Amino acid sequence: MNRTSTATKKLARRAGLVAAAASLALMVAPATGLAKAPVKFGAKLNPTVQPSNSLPAHPCTQEAAGQYCTMIENDAYGRPGVERAPKSGRIRVIRVIAGGPGSFRLQIAKVRRADNQAKVLRTGPKLSYLGQDEANWESDRYNVEKFKVNIPVRKGQQLALLGNYTSMVRCSSGGDNTLIYQPFLRPRNPFQPTTDTDGCWVLMEAVIR
Repeated sequence: MNRTSTATKKLARRAGLVAAAASLALMVAPATGLAKAPVKFGAKLNPTVQPSNSLPAHPCTQEAAGQYCTMIENDAYGRPGVERAPKSGRIRVIRVIAGGPGSFRLQIAKVRRADNQAKVLRTGPKLSYLGQDEANWESDRYNVEKFKVNIPVRKGQQLALLGNYTSMVRCSSGGDNTLIYQPFLRPRNPFQPTTDTDGCWVLMEAVIR
């Protein structure tokens, strides 16, 4: 066999290996992209979600207006069944829709399904929102406000807010869409029974990355 033929075969073999590697890279790339895709839980928010009947801002209870409580998102508006974190990770973004201005502290809670007793695992930063202006209400397009956070969460845990008033709600139904605990829940305390429930949905969504 002459040298030219041998060299040609080597080049062909190398070209085949390069093509195989490129093909494998194309197959792996989409899978890697999917693995890094953000995971969302809580309310499914977009500009068409109206914070109906959210104003004036709602107290924890009418009987003790102004006192602080923990409100746990027990039913995810627009995303039924996904009120619990579907995987463990870190919450990087919190998204909310509110009727008017206000503030709250993000909490991460664990709820026992059998009796709705709950405990808070951690309390995050204070987040202040602006709500809507007249143009939003007139156009029926609503601001979705975003906050960068870095809060660990484990699979099965739920979003909660610590506050005394909130307009981050959509009130057009009944049932136990929100669980209320008063006094508010503190990290490291044992499970506590719910003191009230509310038919309004908490309009809060988390993004895990």
